[in-house]
Amino acid sequence: MNTTGGTTRRPQGLPAASPPEPEPHRARQLAAEGLNRYGLLLVFAVVLILFSALRPSTFPTLGNFQSISSTQGVVALLALAAMLPLVVGQFDVSIGFQLGLSQTLCAGLIIKSGWPVGLAIAAAVLACCVVGVCNGLLVTRLRLPSFIATLGVGTVVLGLTQLYGSDETISGVLPSWFTGLGRNYVAEVPLPFIYVLAAAAVLWIAFEYTAWGRESLATGGNPKAALLAGVRTDRLTFQCFVAAGLLSGLAGVLSVTILGASAPTVGLGELLPAYAAAFLGATAIRPGRFNAIGTVVAVYLLATGITGLQMLGAEYYVQQLFNGGALLIALTLSSLAAGRSRAAA
Repeated sequence: MNTTGGTTRRPQGLPAASPPEPEPHRARQLAAEGLNRYGLLLVFAVVLILFSALRPSTFPTLGNFQSISSTQGVVALLALAAMLPLVVGQFDVSIGFQLGLSQTLCAGLIIKSGWPVGLAIAAAVLACCVVGVCNGLLVTRLRLPSFIATLGVGTVVLGLTQLYGSDETISGVLPSWFTGLGRNYVAEVPLPFIYVLAAAAVLWIAFEYTAWGRESLATGGNPKAALLAGVRTDRLTFQCFVAAGLLSGLAGVLSVTILGASAPTVGLGELLPAYAAAFLGATAIRPGRFNAIGTVVAVYLLATGITGLQMLGAEYYVQQLFNGGALLIALTLSSLAAGRSRAAA
């Protein structure tokens, strides 16, 4: 280091050191980032506190929380199924129809045809995987828009489901150990909730810590750039559609274990809350990105809010209003979060 007249001179070629960021500004930045990432959890906490205060004798009870976590297991699995194509920038609106197909096949093969439970489960899930294959081929090979392609496939699936089940509810005697898979508890925790946590953990690890997940996220972020970088975008998209079929099939089987019966149109009512949760979940944990943890949190936030409103005397249609409003808000917030992420990058 050279000095002249007591003044320190910076060697040529080295960049000038940037001034340290002011502490108050840094603190505000960290607070804003934390609110952006964990705001959904904060809203969840506020909802729990609010309804617990308004209905202290019925809302904050173990039985109520067990009921919510159990009954929403099917919706949570379907929301994770919806999330998979969304990660790669596609829509799969056939997942609700696939849930109905799986449910009808599983119940029908056991009750009407006398198939062994394991074989019936495998057939139901495999059928939904085949639907996922059809969706993937239509989108990646024929280049059909995913929304239109999966809507058409889903309508065909609904027709086949109604044909097999005669458009009637299928009910009868099911093995107790089979229904127990959706009705029993482990340490007071309903089994469906445990299944959801396991599925979410697998997807979180896959998308956050594997090359497959990073390439999938790159495909959804900018497919052309990902393709130029050597990512096999079509293969990843195809795989996500098949995985969505797998989860939809499992959701249908889980529904049979909980309800002990099936109905051909049951999955249609679960499609809106599933997509609302997937988009709402993209505003948390990894803002601007569809992620498994945010999706699961959103599912139970929506269900908790609806349950609390119904306990306050809200009419039956509040569920549709709540889910529809949440989807619109989630789409807006997700778009804003994605814009902020691109700007930061």
